[in-house]
Amino acid sequence: MQLTRRTASAVLTMAVTASLAVGPALVQPAAADATRAERGSITSECANAQTAWALAKSAQASAHRTVVKDRKALRKARHTHRAATIRKAKRHLKRAKRVYAVRTHDERVQAARVGYACSAPTSSAHAAGTGMKLNLLAGATGAAGKVIDASQLAALLEQLLPGVTGQLDAGQLSALLDGFNAGALSPDAANVLLGSVFTPDQLLGLLGGSPDPTVVLALLGNIIDELSGLSGVPVPSTLDTTALQGILGTVTTLLGGLTGGATGGGTGGGPLCGLLGICL
Repeated sequence: MQLTRRTASAVLTMAVTASLAVGPALVQPAAADATRAERGSITSECANAQTAWALAKSAQASAHRTVVKDRKALRKARHTHRAATIRKAKRHLKRAKRVYAVRTHDERVQAARVGYACSAPTSSAHAAGTGMKLNLLAGATGAAGKVIDASQLAALLEQLLPGVTGQLDAGQLSALLDGFNAGALSPDAANVLLGSVFTPDQLLGLLGGSPDPTVVLALLGNIIDELSGLSGVPVPSTLDTTALQGILGTVTTLLGGLTGGATGGGTGGGPLCGLLGICL
């Protein structure tokens, strides 16, 4: 009987040990699958913004190290009591501080890009941002400085994506309207909203009102994609370059018929801060 108890205890110990060894092996694949699924759910726009932010943070850190190094060099130069050496060290430090300020500003812009690009596609922030993109499209088609009301917005949205207005809630429609009427975007604001889609030169062309026609079509396609994400209305499978050109012609006519008016933009920081909660 004593031997039987010992045998049973040994068997139980072996079973517990085996379960502890196998447990992590069972959990780890599930965790890995969840991680892969989470990564797969990140949009390319969000991923691009995260990459740009990481690069900006690295550049900012490098610039800060240069400032620290040049400060030490200036202290050392002062101990020499040589005017030429001190002036040279001061020039280096001044230049390093200027570069650091630029890098810090860029890091803030890229962080704001991540905040917008990685937010939920149905959020009010995305709705307001889409309204701002519509305003940018208006400027790119020669209709800058326009303001619209709710009925004009609905007519415009239906030309872009038929059936979309019926699937948007009051908060989203209000944010779209506020975004459009917020006024012209600054380069920083345009970077936050579209930096993952266009190059800096393409954004400057859009802001200047004389962009490449292919860039205007790409902006139009991006707006339609945003509206689809906001509403759940699918983008038509027939939406090719020819269809986009037709939509652009109709939208240009609608925008051109709107009246001009005072808007709240100009700096771009105000609309981003007030509507998107992104304050640069």
